[in-house]
Amino acid sequence: MLIEVNHLTKCFGPDKVVSDATFSVDAGERVAIIGRNGAGKTTLLRLLSTFLPPTSGYAKISGFDLLSKANSIRSIVGYLPEQAPLYPDMTVTSYLRYRGKLRRLPREYLIRRLHEVVDFCNLAAIRDARIQTLSNGRRHAVALADAILHEPDVLLFDDPLVGADPDQTEKLTELMTSPVVSDGRAILFVTHNIDLVRTAATRMICLNHGNIIADTSDLDVLQNKTLAELFRMWTTAAEPPV
Repeated sequence: MLIEVNHLTKCFGPDKVVSDATFSVDAGERVAIIGRNGAGKTTLLRLLSTFLPPTSGYAKISGFDLLSKANSIRSIVGYLPEQAPLYPDMTVTSYLRYRGKLRRLPREYLIRRLHEVVDFCNLAAIRDARIQTLSNGRRHAVALADAILHEPDVLLFDDPLVGADPDQTEKLTELMTSPVVSDGRAILFVTHNIDLVRTAATRMICLNHGNIIADTSDLDVLQNKTLAELFRMWTTAAEPPV
């Protein structure tokens, strides 16, 4: 398995934002993380990307421990946050080149990958534009290009359709479902978009107040229900009887 999570918990003061999360993800799986706002979805991705340390529990990615091997994990994980912290004064190309050098990518490999991700993310026309001049959707595309630049084993996408236009939405779905990308990799993505879940996911994990209340590969349940209806169904099932 590429991702192994055991009793992972994150507290901010007295608030338990992620509570005792336990699951695993194999290569080739595309797992949608769903739940209402404040359920702990973003915090879970930040833990797995090593941006936040856990309060308790542990996780491994490709066998690397979350705490003791954080640098190794960062080299094999591509993380797309909801609002990526880009450098506004850099051009698109200079930013991606800079990020590749930070990852110590070999020069010839970096040159090839720059061309590939710029083309794939529809950035060719603005490759020399400064990031501060770009729309939010274009900035998100730059962040996506950065996340996939080093061809990581694990992709973590936090609400990847934020600010995306129809072309970008199609491209992202293509990226996530393409055998070239998904085979041999694990993809976890947070979304509120039921169409993306239907199209891209092979499995769903639902969080409620930091707890996993559903983990299923039965996507037929999406056929006649909205995400809100699923949340209500699973939340009710997770509540202890009175």
